Amino acid sequence: MRLPALLAVLLAVAHTSLATLAPPFPSINLTSTTPISPFDLPALLPVPSHPDLAASELIRTTLGHYPLIIDGKNFGALALVFAADAVANYSAPLDVLTPLATIQAVLASSLEKVTTQHALSTQVIEVLSEGEAFSVTYFTATHFGMGVYEGEIAVAYGQYQDYWVLQHQSWKIQNRNLVYMGPLIGNLSIFT
Repeated sequence: MRLPALLAVLLAVAHTSLATLAPPFPSINLTSTTPISPFDLPALLPVPSHPDLAASELIRTTLGHYPLIIDGKNFGALALVFAADAVANYSAPLDVLTPLATIQAVLASSLEKVTTQHALSTQVIEVLSEGEAFSVTYFTATHFGMGVYEGEIAVAYGQYQDYWVLQHQSWKIQNRNLVYMGPLIGNLSIFT
């Protein structure tokens, strides 16, 4: 009779102690056009104990097409990666773009005078449910000048914070926030 009461007290104390140790994390709105601070991400994205490897690999493969599409200037193929009603905050100077047709048109226009090489690196994918996921992917985007700017480059370092939805058995980005990790480096005149 005493053991169950003691266990109940110990559990209550442990729960209270753990709750007071937990740091105050900001709430996450995955569909917001306001990016999550890179300083908050390590605490907000725990290492999953039972990751959904199949969904994670499908998301990783889908995202892997993004550099191929951008660098190949096949902006119509962004439909393989983004939902039709996607919202993408590409930060200044492009800012918030929606829907997919606008994303395609603005990216095509902004990259018209350069060629590019996008490289994806560090990545965390958190499958939230059977139909939702969140990923953070670091990138380096090198932009190569053409014409009078041949031999000049501008390099961007950043991360994509993507909220994914499962649509017709394909993972698509519903919301994207691009976070620059520092200033663009190089000759920005290559875009003019």
